[in-house]
Amino acid sequence: MNKPTHPFSLFIKAEGAQCNLDCSYCYYLNRQDGEKRSSMPVAMMEKIVDEHIESQPLSGQNVDFIWHGGEPMLRGLEFYEAAVSVQAKKVTNKRVVNTMQTNGTMINERWASFFAKHNFMLGISIDGPNLLNDIARIDKNGQSSFERTMRGMRHLKNSGVEFNTLTVVNNKTYQHAKTIYQFLVENGSGYMQFQPCIDHELDRRTGHDWSLSGEQWGQFLCDLFDEWVESDVGKVYIQFFENCLMVLMGYPSQMCHHSETCGQQLMVEHDGNVYSCDHYGYQDHQLGSIANDKLMAMATSQKQIEFGTSKYHDLNEICRRCDFVQLCQGGCPKNRIATTKDGAAMNHLCRGYEMFFHHALPKLIPMVGAMKKGYSPAYFPLF
Repeated sequence: MNKPTHPFSLFIKAEGAQCNLDCSYCYYLNRQDGEKRSSMPVAMMEKIVDEHIESQPLSGQNVDFIWHGGEPMLRGLEFYEAAVSVQAKKVTNKRVVNTMQTNGTMINERWASFFAKHNFMLGISIDGPNLLNDIARIDKNGQSSFERTMRGMRHLKNSGVEFNTLTVVNNKTYQHAKTIYQFLVENGSGYMQFQPCIDHELDRRTGHDWSLSGEQWGQFLCDLFDEWVESDVGKVYIQFFENCLMVLMGYPSQMCHHSETCGQQLMVEHDGNVYSCDHYGYQDHQLGSIANDKLMAMATSQKQIEFGTSKYHDLNEICRRCDFVQLCQGGCPKNRIATTKDGAAMNHLCRGYEMFFHHALPKLIPMVGAMKKGYSPAYFPLF
């Protein structure tokens, strides 16, 4: 069995879709099995850790574990203590990178100390200041989650734990880019991810469609860029803007959404079932099961290869001729729910990306000029 030629990340759903919040737009929570709770057994976690490390290419320096949910902290601290112990016994010549995406409401001093000791990177899901965050990010009693998330962030800062923020932008918050950005900066987020909300029919949980239009996404990105470029270039890192700069420098995209192909981020559920991607946790995209199949075999299977390459092969002719195709690559295939006049699949957010590139490239290109000469992109006005 051949090892993968490129490293891949693994989203591990130790608690499946279980969560202590009830975010209205969440694409994943409708997978909850009523009130039944099922956690990943420790023995299965040990097998996953062992096989994931074993599956990485010899040339890879890091092994990425992404603990995700639902809310991964529901699985309990002892589970993750066991995980890092298994990792330490197994790894010899590679660096283990543990990332956890969490709503932060359960973080206390004990958790923060653990994260600091084992160099976990935390991704905190928060949509902005209280009024904007609580439009959709409420608990199961309909109560605010904001103060609990802020408390968790304070524990991380007090313990010196590195964290970034993940903000979902929906059709009720897109007009508030400046407010959201300033709030995140003021509260210590030096690396920000912004995820456009596309409330797919397969995942929708409420009567309201939270989806952005392309124009709304474009307005948010342009407003965000204007706020960032004012004085924070080289100081605050916004994933999408940084990715644009790297692509313009000639490097491959680090965002799967904007890569030519995908398929390098597998997901394993609490029951051991493995899927092609976190956003494709459907039966049609199941690769197998940890209980019966080798992770390496699933990662290199023809089904997974075709899943990844289909992103490029299915790109419509309008996108292929677009001036911005190298920066966009048609976006995430799951968001190709619009159609061209000829009936080909088109990214629902296409117009928004087009708006942004027209708006931002006159400043992004000089930033690349500065970087190619060894300067910080902040010096772009000189180029």
